Amino acid sequence: MAKVIAVVGSPRKGGVTYKLIKTISDTIAEKKKNVKVELIHLPAYKIEHCSGCDDYCQKTGDCKIKDDMQRLIYPKLKETDVLIIGTPTYYWNVSGLVKDFIDRTNALYNKEALKGKMGAAVAVAEENGQNLALSALSSFFQLHNMKELGSMAIVHLGKPIGKVELEMAKALGEKIASHL
Repeated sequence: MAKVIAVVGSPRKGGVTYKLIKTISDTIAEKKKNVKVELIHLPAYKIEHCSGCDDYCQKTGDCKIKDDMQRLIYPKLKETDVLIIGTPTYYWNVSGLVKDFIDRTNALYNKEALKGKMGAAVAVAEENGQNLALSALSSFFQLHNMKELGSMAIVHLGKPIGKVELEMAKALGEKIASHL
């Protein structure tokens, strides 16, 4: 059974980023009944900042920080076929939650645990900066030698998302499903 992990890096459950990632996840689940799709809302997990102990990661291939990243998220990432990351745009970049998530995958990088997996990204901006956030996520996929399936970026100007944005999310979900 194929597995998809959809990470939401917004502190607000029910916000724009959450709704788009949920729409993508639901679309994949509808299109592919034999796929397990799991949503990970980062604020629900205890994830510490990376302590920069490169030597430990490089020598052991593990992270010395014992938190939910180590206990709960690493095993899921190792098992997944597709990793979707959604982030609001903060100061023209990914949210702090997503940055911590990315930084903490260093142990997986050293093991090449994500190599060959597929990835997709979503960046949501209120006004601008979404393309730089997407670039950061694309760089993450490239560094882990993942195949990037697609991305979407929206600017919502403080308004609720509409039909166009939801259709974009469904289209990305369908594209991902077609690769499973």
